[in-house]
Amino acid sequence: MKKLLFIAPLLFFASAIFAQNQDPSSKRILGSWYSNTNRNIKWTFTPDGKVYNYNNDRMSVMYKYTISNSCQNFSDDTTEFITLRDKDGNEFCFRINAVNENKKGVLSLTNLSNMQPLVFVNDLSLKIAP
Repeated sequence: MKKLLFIAPLLFFASAIFAQNQDPSSKRILGSWYSNTNRNIKWTFTPDGKVYNYNNDRMSVMYKYTISNSCQNFSDDTTEFITLRDKDGNEFCFRINAVNENKKGVLSLTNLSNMQPLVFVNDLSLKIAP
């Protein structure tokens, strides 16, 4: 019983330390991401909740973004979603599959309107198989 009283707080403490070392998606997503299929397409996420979409280095549109566990009709406590909102109030929902996991430089999303996967890289020299 004494061992259990010692081990339980130790496990809680270890999990708390591990959780603190994990940057949330809202931090890992910051910066520029290039479409894996068309490197002329770039999305730049800023700390103030805006994402700028570029095509051939020309800004085409700006959205406000939020990251949460729900987006429109989609909700899951263990899944993160990104909601893009344009100036007219239209919302676009994406499921976040991965954001720079293990510093691999990959942003993987699923467009929930058509279930199309989207893959971005944060380094133009990075090659990801389609």
